[in-house]
Amino acid sequence: MANVSNNRFNHYLGIEVLHRDDHGAKVALQIRPELCNSIEHVVHGGVTATLADVAMGHGAAPHVDGVQQCVTVESKIQYLSMAKGSMLTAESKVLKSGKSIIVMEARVFCDGQLVAFATGTYARVKPKQEKEA
Repeated sequence: MANVSNNRFNHYLGIEVLHRDDHGAKVALQIRPELCNSIEHVVHGGVTATLADVAMGHGAAPHVDGVQQCVTVESKIQYLSMAKGSMLTAESKVLKSGKSIIVMEARVFCDGQLVAFATGTYARVKPKQEKEA
């Protein structure tokens, strides 16, 4: 599954959606030097948090015509070890789904090693579709 989102920030970072179903999502990001902090070859924590958020957001509600259908209400991340390697992946899981609120969790891996754990609450939205010119 290729990028199914019109989210320019995710495209800019190079985040790819690998899988999405009613139970969660899996996303990936190739580590590049510009995604690292000042410690040589260690991914910036904000990149790790972003990847977890993207996985949880895609798992919370599928995009419609490339437009996200939920927004983050709150999130928390716990860093377990430095992310140092070639590939970051994040796998999310729905913990509880209501009419308008979804509670998610995500685990972030660097080359298969667990480096962070996140939880988040997401609200479903109905964005206005852009009018065609």
